[in-house]
Amino acid sequence: MKIPSRFMPKYAHAKPSTGSIAWIFLVILAFSFIYVFWKYPQVTSLVLVALLILAQIEIHRTRKARRALALSRAEESICDFARAFDCRVIDTWIVRAVYEQLQEHLGLEYRIPIRSTDTFGKDLQIDSEDLDMDIVQEIAQRTGRTLENPEKNPYYDKINTVGDLVYFFNAQPKATR
Repeated sequence: MKIPSRFMPKYAHAKPSTGSIAWIFLVILAFSFIYVFWKYPQVTSLVLVALLILAQIEIHRTRKARRALALSRAEESICDFARAFDCRVIDTWIVRAVYEQLQEHLGLEYRIPIRSTDTFGKDLQIDSEDLDMDIVQEIAQRTGRTLENPEKNPYYDKINTVGDLVYFFNAQPKATR
């Protein structure tokens, strides 16, 4: 008998390994910044202040949008999300892993209930690179699905909504251990 999805292991974050080339690059970048700041202090200060102001405006805009989205879906939960799928056909571990990893990616400040019809770019404002490099890897680890040969998957390159992501993982083979 399969273990219920609520007992599925959490994502195990791997320790980032920063190689020597990355450290050299960071040192060069730091010295370059110090040189530019030393040579042109007023211009550099203005550029830094402008970038900080723009970053704060974007952070405020994103928080406001996520707060509004969370409030508009206050009564929804993972149960509503799971009802969008036939759980006799779709693996419940995939449903839970997609829901939880997307919520974690969106942040802990506002728990935004996810819908199967949510698009990544418009509704959730998740970049396709974040989806490919982070979220998909995390879901694969939690569900025990492999990401080898994804081009054989009928949903490959057709993932536009959260539901498409669930169907993609359901069509992926289980990893052999």
